[in-house]
Amino acid sequence: MSTIRRTLLFLSAVLLAWAGCGLPAHAAAPVPTVYIASDSTAQSWGAQYAPQKGWGQVISKYFTSNVAVSNGATGGKSSRSFIESGRLQRILDKIQPGDYLLVQFGHNDASTNPSRYTSPADYKEFLRRDYIGGARARGATPVIITPVSRLDYNQESGWFNVSFPEYVQAASEVAHEEGVPLIDLSASSRAYLDSIGPEAAKDVFLWTDPGEYPTRPEGTQDNTHFQIYGAQQIARLVARGIAEQPIPLAEQVLPTVRSVYDFGTVRSPVAASYTQVTPLTRYNARRGYGLTGPRPVAYDRGAGLNSLGRDFVAVPYRGIHFAFRSTLPDGVYDLRVSCADADAATSSRLTVNEGASIQLAAAAGDIATYTFEHVSVTDHQLVVDVAGPGAHLNSIDILPSL
Repeated sequence: MSTIRRTLLFLSAVLLAWAGCGLPAHAAAPVPTVYIASDSTAQSWGAQYAPQKGWGQVISKYFTSNVAVSNGATGGKSSRSFIESGRLQRILDKIQPGDYLLVQFGHNDASTNPSRYTSPADYKEFLRRDYIGGARARGATPVIITPVSRLDYNQESGWFNVSFPEYVQAASEVAHEEGVPLIDLSASSRAYLDSIGPEAAKDVFLWTDPGEYPTRPEGTQDNTHFQIYGAQQIARLVARGIAEQPIPLAEQVLPTVRSVYDFGTVRSPVAASYTQVTPLTRYNARRGYGLTGPRPVAYDRGAGLNSLGRDFVAVPYRGIHFAFRSTLPDGVYDLRVSCADADAATSSRLTVNEGASIQLAAAAGDIATYTFEHVSVTDHQLVVDVAGPGAHLNSIDILPSL
């Protein structure tokens, strides 16, 4: 055998061995990573702080598995001190082309603490030079988020105030000037809070009763940070904002950002960011949600309760029941339901997927809520059955469980 032929056979054997060693023909493209630069409102909080959570530790639940999330949010940091502490640089040392940088500051920038305070003008330039510029220089996409609202409202009107308005304006301006995506979380969270009202907002923020949690024996009244339900809702608003942006990441947002439902009449006001359901909203596969069984009746009692409490659907007469059905990605969810009637007491038997059940009762003018925790969905279907004489259903929030 000639030397040339032996050489060719040897090379062929090497190539065949290489191909058979289990390496893929084409290396899988890395999934994009969403990095979060923010403060304690987005921070990941451990069990010792229960029930406190930040929106940054929930938001991964609203993305497909094609996205990774790295939450760098840290309590007490302003746009300036996040840079000075080296935390932004840690992100920039890892961020890659095709990744994303979500930036939300303002709470601590407005602080009177000199180690945190950053003027609106400096805040704007830090966002421009360090966050937007740093991400762009590495081929990543920066996304500016205006500061989330606090539990701060006008005592006479009940409407929520704009939190940190100078910083909201500065963030909006720099995003517009630099042509980067802007999520106006200030506006979307305020609209959501206006819909549910100050009293219900205590379930969003970190308000707990004495003895309710071992970690907080004396209770907590915190108008800035979130408990689990609040973090789930604010993360949903952020993810919903991403879904509205003309960026590839929008395609990776799950449709569950819209899986919160306000039941009522066709003409009733709908709570901000909620999906309207009326007696005419019948389930079909294309819609992916709706009512099944006998058609309920609907009422709107007008002012007196919040947007979720004022209107409802109800069992029309004794001996029948109806159901709400939703098509979802398989997973584990927290299902929060509410029943209310401004004019009369109500009692509703609510059953989830023919399993867990609760008799939810409310006095006239009150709103009763209950959360079915860790509901497992394995066939893409979630069904809530509503039964009982005059049983009401005002709202359903289907939120990813932690």
